[in-house]
Amino acid sequence: MGTGGNSAQFATAEVTQLLKDLQEATRATPFGGPQSYVPPKGGEIAEANYHHFVFGQRGSGKSSLLRHLQEQVTEEDRAAVWIDQEIFANLSYPDVLVSAVHELIKGAREALLSKIPEAQKPGFFKRIFGAKEPAHPIATLATSLGEAANQLELLKFAPLDRKVQWTVNDEAGSTVGAGAGVKMKIVSLDAKTEGTAKLSVSSSEVVEGSKEQYLERALTNFRSLIVDTAKVTGGGFVFVDDLYQLRRDVQPLVLGYLHRLVKDTGVWLKIGSIRYSTVTFKPGDPPRGMQIGHDAHEVPLDRGLRHFKSTHEFLEQILSKVASKSGVDIKALFTDDARKRLVLAAGGVARDYLRLASGSITEARNRGVSEKTGSHRVIVEDVNKAAGLISPSKFDDLRKDEPDEALELEKIVRQITEFCREKKSAYFLVATDEAILSEQINKLQHLRFTHLLVESETIPDKGSQRFNVWLLDVAELSAQRATTGMDFLKWEKRENRRNRRLIFSSVEAAGSGVSPVTQPNDLRRGPALPQQPTLDDAE
Repeated sequence: MGTGGNSAQFATAEVTQLLKDLQEATRATPFGGPQSYVPPKGGEIAEANYHHFVFGQRGSGKSSLLRHLQEQVTEEDRAAVWIDQEIFANLSYPDVLVSAVHELIKGAREALLSKIPEAQKPGFFKRIFGAKEPAHPIATLATSLGEAANQLELLKFAPLDRKVQWTVNDEAGSTVGAGAGVKMKIVSLDAKTEGTAKLSVSSSEVVEGSKEQYLERALTNFRSLIVDTAKVTGGGFVFVDDLYQLRRDVQPLVLGYLHRLVKDTGVWLKIGSIRYSTVTFKPGDPPRGMQIGHDAHEVPLDRGLRHFKSTHEFLEQILSKVASKSGVDIKALFTDDARKRLVLAAGGVARDYLRLASGSITEARNRGVSEKTGSHRVIVEDVNKAAGLISPSKFDDLRKDEPDEALELEKIVRQITEFCREKKSAYFLVATDEAILSEQINKLQHLRFTHLLVESETIPDKGSQRFNVWLLDVAELSAQRATTGMDFLKWEKRENRRNRRLIFSSVEAAGSGVSPVTQPNDLRRGPALPQQPTLDDAE
C-alpha cells in the first residue's frame, strides 16, 4: 500500500481485506491454531513436561498459547487432549468433573488410534509392554478406553439424585479395570435389594454409591489405561481451557482429581484461566486441588502496561503479521500517536488491541478525510471513539465474571472516572496500605477497567508510604466523552506521576458524588487478599 499523498489510507481494498482478517484473528481456533500467532514473552516455558497454569485477562492470548502448544504436540505425534470448561460451566458437581474425565479418556483413545500403523510392526507390543505379543494390542487397549468413555457418558447423563451400582469383577471372578469390563446400572435412591439381583453377572461384587464415589473407585483403573496409552503415544498434554468459568468452590475439586489421574503417567496438565477468578487449592483433610510452585508452575500473560515498550512491540508484531496478508503497512495506516493510544486503550490485551484496531479503521472511514493534518490516516480520535464503543461489552463481562460484586465494582468505576475527569488525568495513584480499595482496583484490573502502570511509587512529603500508579481504561473515558485535554502519557516521567493531587482514596470515593463504596463480606476482614485467593475468599 502506498504511503504518499493525502489519499485516504484507510479506504483501500487492502484495508478492507485487513478488516476481514482482523475479525478472524481475534480468537484461536481448533484447526491449525490462531492465524496471527506471535509467541508471548515467557510463554515458551509452557512447552516443558510439567504442569502449568497459564494466567491472563480475557483476550490476553491464553487460548492462543494453548492452541499453539496443542498443534506442536500433535506434530510431535504425542497425545493432545482439549477440555473446554466453558462448555461445562453450567453443570453441577460432580457432573462437571465426570465431563472433564470423559473428554480426557476420549482424547486418549483418539491419540492411541493414531498409533495403530506403528502397532502393526512386529514385536511392537513386546518392546513397549514387555509381554508376549497378543493379537492387535493397540485395538484391545483402545476398546478398553472406549468402554470407559461409554461408562462415563452414562454416568454424566444420569440424574444427580440417583445412586450408581457397578460391578468390580468379570464373569470369571477376576478383578477388571473400570474401562475394561466394569458394568454400571443406574437405580433410584430408594432402590431395593432386588434391583441388584437383576444384574446378569455370575461372580461379581456389586457396589452402590454416588457418582463421586464411583469416580474415586475407578481412579486407579483410569490411571492404568492412561499409563498404557502414554507408553504408546510418548505421553502428551491435557489442555484445560477457561477454568475460571467453573464455580470457584468446584475448581480445586476438578483440578485435584485431574492431577491425581495423570500424576506420573507422562501426561501433563496445561490450564488456562484468569488469575483472580481462579482457586487452585483448598487446604483441608484431605487437601484438594493443585498448589502453584509445588504441583504446577505458572506462565503469566497478564503483564499489561507495566512494561509498556515491550508490550507495544509485542502487540504491533501481532497486528503487522495480520496486516502482512493483505499488504497493509500499519505505520502508514496509523499515526504514531494512534498506535500508542491503541496500546493504552487495549490495556496491553491482545484481543482488545485487535478489536480496537479494526474499530478505529471503521471510525476513520465513517468520518472521511478532512483538511485536518493527518486525517487521511487513522488518528487518536478514531481510537478513542472505537474504545468507547466496547465499554458496554466490558460491563457485560464484569457482570458475568463477578455477579455477586458487580454493582459495587460498577460504582467504583464511575467514581474513578469522575475523579480522572476532574483532574484531567487518565492515571491516578492508590496507597498500597488502603488494603480494601487496592484489592477492588486490582480486581478491576483483571476485568480490564484499570491497568497497573507502576508499582510501589513514593510521593514527596509522604514518608515511606507507597503508591501504585494506575491507568483508567480509555474505553470509560471515551464513553463519557472525557478524552479531550486528558493526560494519558505523562506518567512515563517520574516527576509527573509523583503528584499528590492524583491520589485516589476512600475519602475521594466517598466525596465523588457517587454512593460510597460498600465492601462485600469477604473484603471486610482487614488485610488485602493474597494474589492467589483461597476457597473461603471465593465463596
